[in-house]
Amino acid sequence: MLSEFNNSLDLLNTVSEQDLYQELILQLNKDFSLVGLDYTFSKDQTPIQLKENLIVIVENLINTDFNTYLNLLYRIDISEKKIAYSNTNNMTEYFEKVSFEILKRIWKKVWFRKQFS
Repeated sequence: MLSEFNNSLDLLNTVSEQDLYQELILQLNKDFSLVGLDYTFSKDQTPIQLKENLIVIVENLINTDFNTYLNLLYRIDISEKKIAYSNTNNMTEYFEKVSFEILKRIWKKVWFRKQFS
């Protein structure tokens, strides 16, 4: 069942409990590949490692390749409203927020595919 999550680790732990963690990583890798990002997430990564790696990648894209970052968000289908800058100047929180939105959208794709296959 799709549910609301408090943070990325909450989401990833739920995905792991439902034995869909590998499918989530496959979909994440597919979407990254389709926008030309040369990074592959390993199925052996723990949820914490996946979350931390995704945050680093998001930060790097925002700081060095903003067009690819926008292409990734478009490919994954994340609304600009969901990732709009908040009133905080804390960029670390912003990178975490974007990473969480990416994981939520990827999870939704995986969950729907599982339900209707």
